[in-house]
Amino acid sequence: MSTNAIVTAMTTAFGATTPSQQQIDVAKFTPAADGLIALNAHLASRSTISGHALTSEDASVYVACVEALNASNEALTHARRWAAFVSARGAAKLSGGVEARALTHANAPTFERAPAKETNEKDSKTSTSEGGKKKEKKEKKEKGGDGGGKADTPSSKRMDVSVLDIRVGVITKAWEHPEAEKLWCENIDLGEKGVRQICSGLRAFKTHEQMEGARVCVIVNVKPGKLRNVASDGLVLCTSNDDHTEVDFVVPPEGAAIGERVMFAGFEGEPEEVLNPKKKQLDAVSPDLKTNAEGVACYKDVPFTTSAGVCTSPLKDCFIK
Repeated sequence: MSTNAIVTAMTTAFGATTPSQQQIDVAKFTPAADGLIALNAHLASRSTISGHALTSEDASVYVACVEALNASNEALTHARRWAAFVSARGAAKLSGGVEARALTHANAPTFERAPAKETNEKDSKTSTSEGGKKKEKKEKKEKGGDGGGKADTPSSKRMDVSVLDIRVGVITKAWEHPEAEKLWCENIDLGEKGVRQICSGLRAFKTHEQMEGARVCVIVNVKPGKLRNVASDGLVLCTSNDDHTEVDFVVPPEGAAIGERVMFAGFEGEPEEVLNPKKKQLDAVSPDLKTNAEGVACYKDVPFTTSAGVCTSPLKDCFIK
């Protein structure tokens, strides 16, 4: 298929450029070295060319630059992440046998889920010499027939951000927790039939006025429970500095729909219905949740992305909890 045909097909799949997005000078994003550097810098705080949904601009720049990205020995982390995103979404959306050109260079980021841990040859021989006793013991533990011992590993092989169901919400009501001076109680609209009640340890950092009406990102598939006798069904994501003297919200962009799921390029798996604390999935993912130098919320440098753009926080280079 010709380049023009690919651009046309991708444009149809992604959507046309809006007038507000036409102000971006995409002509500078060329296959030349300086053009790729400019593209990489532009995408440092955006998931797409426009900062919103994928459009014809992404299609044309992608087709023009992807081969140069493949051939480049420069890091170009943001441009490669964007190209992988366009490739993945394009391949999923395009019809008629059209496929987005893959980003195949050795320097391109890989977003494959980690395989199950393999044993080395020495371990394999040791295991064999023990007559399969370890395997038998493990099977007993998984079936609960070994007296309730700890499981060696979580049963799920998927330990990346896609297990989290993060949604865009807005706090409609906030009140002081009756039994805990550090907690706010909130009603949060997440586009569901009713509001969710969540407790957050933000009393030392947010006033009542700052709480109500705040747009937030919420993990909605944590296991419901009670915090000091008050029901809580979700986790409001916030950034914090190292000494926990500053805490602020992870904020979805204006235009992101209430209830929309926050996505991560290359991590498009379905979330767990409810996270199982015994599997420690949230514990495994949390260390890689962080804002970058521009304040963009990321998982392993991949932005929190909505249809309206990326999620941000006033606190830069801080962990997200």
